Amino acid sequence: MFKLKQLRQQQNQTNENPPTTNETQTTTTENTTQTDGEFNIPKQKSSELSKSRKQKQEKSENVFRIGGRGNKKRGQKKKPAELRAFKDISEIDPQATPGVETVFPDTNNVMVFKVNITPADGLYRGAKFEFTVNVGENYPYEPPTVVCDTLVYHPNIDFNGRVCLNILRADWKPVLTLGSVLFGLMTLFLEPNPDDPLNREAADTMINKRSEFEKNVRETLRGAYKFGRQFPALLH
Repeated sequence: MFKLKQLRQQQNQTNENPPTTNETQTTTTENTTQTDGEFNIPKQKSSELSKSRKQKQEKSENVFRIGGRGNKKRGQKKKPAELRAFKDISEIDPQATPGVETVFPDTNNVMVFKVNITPADGLYRGAKFEFTVNVGENYPYEPPTVVCDTLVYHPNIDFNGRVCLNILRADWKPVLTLGSVLFGLMTLFLEPNPDDPLNREAADTMINKRSEFEKNVRETLRGAYKFGRQFPALLH
């Protein structure tokens, strides 16, 4: 009974002396808070936190989901080459192709992407080489176009970035996939083929002067200036 009488007196005092503007704003702010775990976070901040978490989750999604149903514009149909390219990419197993990394500058476009090759063995081990893969509209009936963006001294890659790989030319078949191309690029560094060269000087040196060829590879990978060109330092 005493508590009820005291509460009524406090209420009457509040009616006689209404709170100031600052007090009203404080009360409003306090009433808009909600419990989030162990912390009281304003609703607006909680919403921003949820949005931030969602964005981080989207960034961490598997890159092979690009070009999927969620990115397809309404009324826009995928071309056969694009559907096949997406299928090939989605079936690539990163664990089965160590040292091979695919990078998509445009996450809505599977027709043009980057490939980083880092051999774990051979003369080129430890260096990272970047390629650009361009899938044409006639894929898989025609092979993709592959260009090496990294200047390298190699019998099967010339100084303009052209790549000599049999499955990118006469040996291409529609049953082959983009995964086959990535495997072939890695094989070029593990087992260079001087019998089918683009850089004839490198191929001849590899056949006739093996020790000199290996020296040239080591020096160019460390950023030497040779053959009238400044090579990037890929190893230290």
